[in-house]
Amino acid sequence: MFKKILKGLGFTLLVIIGLFTFALAWTSYKAASYEETAIPYMDKAIKDISTWQVDTVRSYLVVSTNDRVSESDLQALVKGLSKMGRLIEIGEFQFMNVSSTAMAGEASGSFVTYRVPAKYENGDGLITITLQEVDDSFQVYSFNLNSLALLK
Repeated sequence: MFKKILKGLGFTLLVIIGLFTFALAWTSYKAASYEETAIPYMDKAIKDISTWQVDTVRSYLVVSTNDRVSESDLQALVKGLSKMGRLIEIGEFQFMNVSSTAMAGEASGSFVTYRVPAKYENGDGLITITLQEVDDSFQVYSFNLNSLALLK
């Protein structure tokens, strides 16, 4: 009886380890598939967005995000982010996840999220950027910059 319980626990543990290994392999595979396309796009987009020009920011946003954000809200957001100053350096991109489902019930398609540290003239920040695949390219679905410099 005790041996059956141990065999059952061993089998369950083996299945959990197998699933975990599969999830890691799948994430690695998906990350590699976006390295050649998403990272160059994000590198350019972050540099352009960090000029803190409203029209430039709007040009990178997906249609659904553009439709949700009013001109005055976007101007206020860009003005707040401009406290960071000039972009000095972008760090290494860290793949977070990929999703092929609807985001927030408004947009559907494939979304890829990365995190990247960035150094600005007035402080360091951590950017979380989510891209939506659009045809053979990407557009920015969300751009989040966290920095203590924004609290000043």
